[in-house]
Amino acid sequence: MKLNPSLSVKEIAQLLKAQFIGNPDQVVSGLNEIHIVEPGDLTFVDHPKYYHKALFSKATTIIINTKVECPEGKSLIFSDQPFNDYVSLVSVSVLLKNAKFR
Repeated sequence: MKLNPSLSVKEIAQLLKAQFIGNPDQVVSGLNEIHIVEPGDLTFVDHPKYYHKALFSKATTIIINTKVECPEGKSLIFSDQPFNDYVSLVSVSVLLKNAKFR
């Protein structure tokens, strides 16, 4: 799902009231599940089995539930509930998109 308008990592972290590491101005241009991410996308991970896959995916921003070393060129947003925060972002994005067409 493409974000229009795009948001920065800092803006998303503020929306989620979450801490982050990485470039605060990094642009997040989409939200996608791990198997379909592209550069500029944000995804989430909430199970250790999938940490490596998410951290080394094409996604440039990851919502994660544990403090780990941040791979180069990525940003991490820390959350106790990554899936819930991801769903919240999708919901806000859909609301904003629908509001534009009215």
